[in-house]
Amino acid sequence: MKNLAVFTGDIVRSSDLEAGSLDDIFAALEAAAQVIAEWPDSTAPFARFRGDGWQMALPTRFALRGALILRAAVRTTGKARDTRIGIGLGQGTLQNGDLAGADGPAFVLSGRALDSLKRTPLMAAPNGPAILRAALPLADHIIQGWTPKQAQVAQALLAPDGPTHEALAQIFGRSRQMVQKQADAAGVSALLDCCTVFEDSKCN
Repeated sequence: MKNLAVFTGDIVRSSDLEAGSLDDIFAALEAAAQVIAEWPDSTAPFARFRGDGWQMALPTRFALRGALILRAAVRTTGKARDTRIGIGLGQGTLQNGDLAGADGPAFVLSGRALDSLKRTPLMAAPNGPAILRAALPLADHIIQGWTPKQAQVAQALLAPDGPTHEALAQIFGRSRQMVQKQADAAGVSALLDCCTVFEDSKCN
């Protein structure tokens, strides 16, 4: 077994979505997981289950950053779209690098964390260190106000070694000033500070 952050999630108000919208959301989640898997010393096996449910495992130190990226990925598909995330930190085992047959306390804790969520905030890590438990509801408050375009910018800039604003402006076909405005409105700088503090701490 090794230390993992396990995410167990579901899509908010999935029964209200139009036909095909749920598949669009999961395509965005899976694409985000593939990008996270390419982060330094990372892995991010992802699986969909129970129709609107999903699970992912990644290195403990990326628990906060990964959750923010996945929330951003969902929001890029539509203003009212979101996902709940229960986070469990601890020992876990992956079979052949994927979630089939995965086991361990982190997986159990993640499921319990999802079950404990009420209407807000939409993500929690009940067994996580204090720094993570404090950061998650604050981050959730910021995320609730994201537009899809702000989420696009946040998803790109919150990655380790994310692109510059100039590079992102070229990618999205926007002005650098517009990217800066959207990053500021999305609270990216404050969220990046939280990620850095958590990742530099001795709690993971």
